[in-house]
This record gives sequence, C-alpha cells and structure tokens, in this order.
Amino acid sequence: MGVIRKTLGTAVAVVGGGAAYLTATTNLKTPLPADDELWATKSFKRFNRYHNPALQDYCWKTLPLSQVRPELRDSEEALAIEFCRGAFAGYAYTPQRLLMKLANKGPKTENQLFDRDQLASSEYKLGTRFSDHFEVIERTRNSIMVRAGGSPLEPGPRELDGLFIIGAKVDKEAGTVEVGLKTAFFNSEEPIPDGKKPAPFVAELLHRFYARAMVDSGARRLTR
Repeated sequence: MGVIRKTLGTAVAVVGGGAAYLTATTNLKTPLPADDELWATKSFKRFNRYHNPALQDYCWKTLPLSQVRPELRDSEEALAIEFCRGAFAGYAYTPQRLLMKLANKGPKTENQLFDRDQLASSEYKLGTRFSDHFEVIERTRNSIMVRAGGSPLEPGPRELDGLFIIGAKVDKEAGTVEVGLKTAFFNSEEPIPDGKKPAPFVAELLHRFYARAMVDSGARRLTR
C-alpha cells in the first residue's frame, strides 16, 4: 500500500534503537491546523480532489544559528536545500534508499537519482525524481514539496498518495532556524465516504518516528 507499507521494516530498523533520543530531540505536531499552508497548495488541491481524510503531521527541530554552517545562515533557500540533502542522503533514508535502488534502478529510471552522492549534491529543482518513488513538484523560497507513494513514471491517482514539504525558517531575532518535514498521506483514487484514515495506527506511529529520524538526519548536515 504505497510508501508506508513498503517502508514499515525500514522504519523499524531506523528508529528501533533511537526512539527515546528522537522523541527528546525533535518535535511533532498532529493534526495540522486548519489554516496550514499545506492545504492551500496547488498540489494538495489537485491530488486530493475528493477531500479525503489525510494522515498529517509536522516534525521539526530548532537549531541555534551559531551552530549552523556559516555559508548557510543567511539564506533560507540554501538551508532548505541542504536540509533536504541531509534527510535523503543521511542515515535515516539509507535502508530505504538501498532497497529502492535494488528494486527500481534500470533503463527506465536512468535519469533518476539513486546513489547517496547524487542525493547529497542535488539542487532538488522542480521535476527532480529519485528512487523511482519521489518527485519534486513545488518549490518556494524556503521549501521543497515532494510527491511520494508511487513511481513518478505513473503519475496518476494512488491508493496512498503522499506529499512532503521540507523547509527552513530563520528567526533572526531569536538567533535560530527551524527545519522541518510536513507530511500528508491520503487516497487520491476514489472518495472515502466513511472517513477512514489511509493507514492503520501502527503504520502511522512508525511513520512519525521515521519522520523524526529524517528531520534529525537532515539537521545534522547543517552543522557539519
């Protein structure tokens, strides 16, 4: 069932030994507020045209700017890109990256990114595809929106569609930067009349710890 079922084992492997650390060092909010920016995006309106219920959350970490690499401190765009690189080229995504590479790399996906070095250096421009499972579909000055849940080669509706917003916000007055991963998963194939969530509770719980790990992984790259 899309990205969550495919990566349950990955999530267990990533968070199994570090759940307490991740809970203590990252923040998580669910559900998202009714006026959250994600609901107003073109992509959410397009893909969730049936207004189905979504598995939704926002995981973030706040860093002192004094600990961030000097060349990144003055640009939210640079921070968002580097954070995205760290999330997908770092430890949290490694098990899934390797599995996706083994399963999906081939002639039809030769223009996609699969290797760690590629993910660590990408600018994540519009249309960037990687692991045959993700595609950059929107960009702002401080965020990158990625669609998940299926192959970019099959862009139609999905039983479990997913949108990620990976972003950075600088608070110069406080001297901090907030980096985070905002997620919404939903069925884009058909209306769900009973309001049933798109994934069982256990999968939802594991996803949230996986999100925490991705945020921690991305944040580490900003300080090295």
